[in-house]
Amino acid sequence: MTTRQLDNLAVATATTSEYLAFVRRLYEGERGYCATSEFTLMSALERSTGFFASCWLRPVLVHCGGVPVAAGILVHDRALGVLQIAFFEALPDVQAAVDALLAEACAEAQRRALDGVVVGLNGHLSVGVGILTDGFHRGTFSSPWNKPYYASYFSDLERQGLTAFGGQVSEAVRRVRAAATAPAEGVAVRPTDGRHWDAELETFRELCDATLGTTHLYAPTTTGHFVDLMGDLVPFLRPENLLFAMAGGREVGFVFWHPDYNEVLPTGRPLSVPGIAWRFFTRRRRIRTVVVNAIGALADAPHGTTAALLRRLADEVDGRYDTYETCFVWDGNTASRGINRYIAAHPTRRYAVWMTR
Repeated sequence: MTTRQLDNLAVATATTSEYLAFVRRLYEGERGYCATSEFTLMSALERSTGFFASCWLRPVLVHCGGVPVAAGILVHDRALGVLQIAFFEALPDVQAAVDALLAEACAEAQRRALDGVVVGLNGHLSVGVGILTDGFHRGTFSSPWNKPYYASYFSDLERQGLTAFGGQVSEAVRRVRAAATAPAEGVAVRPTDGRHWDAELETFRELCDATLGTTHLYAPTTTGHFVDLMGDLVPFLRPENLLFAMAGGREVGFVFWHPDYNEVLPTGRPLSVPGIAWRFFTRRRRIRTVVVNAIGALADAPHGTTAALLRRLADEVDGRYDTYETCFVWDGNTASRGINRYIAAHPTRRYAVWMTR
């Protein structure tokens, strides 16, 4: 990527409307981009969730000659010892502007005595992580999508990779049902109690903290985290979208999956919740991709708990969907990558985060 000379650079705190306007101009007409991701961005800009309200936040625009050319939200989650450049966006060929944004973040990290800066974490691991580096076909719901040139801006920083996997549902179902690992005796898999979503999401949160707590860049959550994060999504979910493995009278594992809502939504323009709802409820049968968002089991769960969850998931999606995609897996996470080999998944997208040394 060539880099043009930039003069009169200025780094300034942005209002919500200024930041959002820059993002919308950037992605206007972009066929790979579905604006469902804007709802998460807005929760950060407006600090409308308990998590973002607990963070120090500063939305930043870098201007060249008075025109915004790069953007990022500086975030400090006090549970992590790094400063984040979250929700990064930029025009092409503006390396100097991105460098100015990075310098601003490094200075803030130094003022706060933090260990450095991470680019690509959007507040919390459950909210979104990774700048897309490969796999720029139409983005799936809940997965980051960005311009193809973003990675080149951070080539001098330490890179850490993530991968999303995917494949044919029919092949995954066949592999799961034929696998040698039998579901554990005494393990039952149940759907969410649709009458008590808030309580069930709290159970989900506790399990995520217990199973994902050692995952790189994962920070402990507080009560209500997933209620805030998924509240607008609940009307689009069915009880079987969040499954719990039960053993000994307690929840010992989970799998969260959902249709790829983006398949029936327009791209490259803003969306509204009523518009999304109308398209989904009138066109849901057209959705042929399912997203496996998260799966986990407690360390002391009976052997075969994950197999039980996968078999129940196979029963739910068999015949209803053609293809599937997983959420990210850190490239060094051998256990999670093993699950994807178990179901014959192949890499479908690659992401990265970058750290200052």
